[in-house]
Amino acid sequence: MGLPDLQESVRPLLIDEIGMKKLLAILFVLLASSSVMAQQIHRTEFAVFDLRDAALKNDLTSTERHIRFAPKHIEMVDNVEVVGQTIDLPTAWSDFNLYLHLQNCGKAYHVVVNEQLVGSVEESITPTDFLLSPYIKQGKNEILILLQQSSMPELEAGSHKVATERFAGSYIFAQHRKHIYDYDARIVQKGKILALELDIVVRNDFNFEEPLLVGYDIYSPENKLIDYAVREMQVAGRSLDTLKIRTSLGEESRFLWSATNPKLYRLTLYTKRDGKPREYISFRLGAGESTYADGKLKRNGKEIVVKSVRYNARKSYSETLAEVKALKAKGVNTLMPNNPQPEWFYDICDAVGLYVVEQANINPTIESANRKVGGTPSNDPTLVDEYLARLKAMYYRTRNHSCIVAYSLGGEKAGNGYNMYKGYEWLKSVEAKRAIICSSADGEWNSDI
Repeated sequence: MGLPDLQESVRPLLIDEIGMKKLLAILFVLLASSSVMAQQIHRTEFAVFDLRDAALKNDLTSTERHIRFAPKHIEMVDNVEVVGQTIDLPTAWSDFNLYLHLQNCGKAYHVVVNEQLVGSVEESITPTDFLLSPYIKQGKNEILILLQQSSMPELEAGSHKVATERFAGSYIFAQHRKHIYDYDARIVQKGKILALELDIVVRNDFNFEEPLLVGYDIYSPENKLIDYAVREMQVAGRSLDTLKIRTSLGEESRFLWSATNPKLYRLTLYTKRDGKPREYISFRLGAGESTYADGKLKRNGKEIVVKSVRYNARKSYSETLAEVKALKAKGVNTLMPNNPQPEWFYDICDAVGLYVVEQANINPTIESANRKVGGTPSNDPTLVDEYLARLKAMYYRTRNHSCIVAYSLGGEKAGNGYNMYKGYEWLKSVEAKRAIICSSADGEWNSDI
C-alpha cells in the first residue's frame, strides 16, 4: 500500500481476539436501539494525495496515509455478519483525522470502532464517508462492520447491484487536523468571460484558532496554467470555515463543456504546512452550466435534445469505459442509472461527453399509484428521514461533476407522496439550476419534467 511500516499492522481480526460474549454485547446494544440514525458525512467524494504527481495520476500507492479497507469475516450472530479489520495507529498520526470510506458493502450496516457505534446506514449502494477520529486511540484499533438485512428492503426493490468484490474501493485515509474538508467548484460564463467560482471548506480540529495556508492552481484543457494562488486563513478552533475564490479565466468560450465538446479544466487544491505542500486534491471540471428553463433541459443556454438509455456501471472501469464510448457512437447522449454509481463512472462521463440524470437509491416498486398515507413507501412519513438521507448522500458526493444535468428523486415506480415532496423541497434548497425529476409525480408540483 505504499507504507511498509504499516503493512504488517493491517490484518484481519480473529474471533478469539474479540470473544463471542463481546460480539453479543455489541450486537445487543445496536440492534436494541431502533432510533440509531446514519452518521455518514455528506460531502464531495475525493481522494487525498501526498504528492502532486500522484494526484494527477490518481495513484494512491505512494500515499502514506491511505490504507485499503478489506475486512475479513469473523462470525455470524443472529443473522448479522460481523466483519472487521485491525489497524495500529502510528504515533505520528496523532495530529491527523482518520476517515473511513465505504462502498460495495452489499447490505445495510453498522460501523463500530473500539466497541463504540460510529453510525448506521440502511442502504447498501451509495458510497459514504465516516469520521473515525473521536473513536480512535493510539495503538491497536478494532473496526467492525455489522452487516444485516435492511429494515426497509422495499426501497431497493428496483435498484441495480453490480456483482463485485465486497468492500471493493473501500479505504481508510488520514488528513491533518487542519485540512480541506470539502469543496464546491464551478466555471461560469459571464458574457464572453469564463470565471472560476471556487468554495473551499476547511476544517480545524485543534482547540484554538489556527492559521491555514490553502492553495489552488487551474490548467486549461490545453494544459496551460491559467491561475494559481495561496491564501492564508485564520480558522477558529473546532470549526469549519469557507474560502471563497472568484477569478477570471479569460475569453475561452471554445472550452465550454458539453456532450459534443467535452473539454475539461484540471483544478488542484492543496494545503501548506512548514512552507511545504502537504496534501493534494485534484479533479477535472467542465466550464458552463446545466440548467432547466422554459420546460427544457439546457447546457450553456442551449437546449439538450435528449437521447437517453438506462445504464449502470459494470464491474470494472475499463469495461464501463468501452461500453460508454460505444453508446455515444450510437448517438446516445444521456445515461440514466438506477442509483448512485462509483465515482469513476462520472469521471468517464465527464471525459467522454455524456449527460447523466443522477438518481437516488430510492427504488420501491410496490403500490406506486397508491396515494393513501402509508399506501406506498414514498407516502409513509415515518420514512422521510431515510429518504432525505439517501438524497443527501446522492447529491453531495457528485455535485461537482459536469456530466450531471438533472436529479431524479427515485425510480420510475417509486411512487409519490410526503417523502417525495420533502425530497423535492430539500433538493431545490441546495440546487437551484439543474432539473429535479419525480417520475411518479403524475402531474403534481414536485417534478420539473
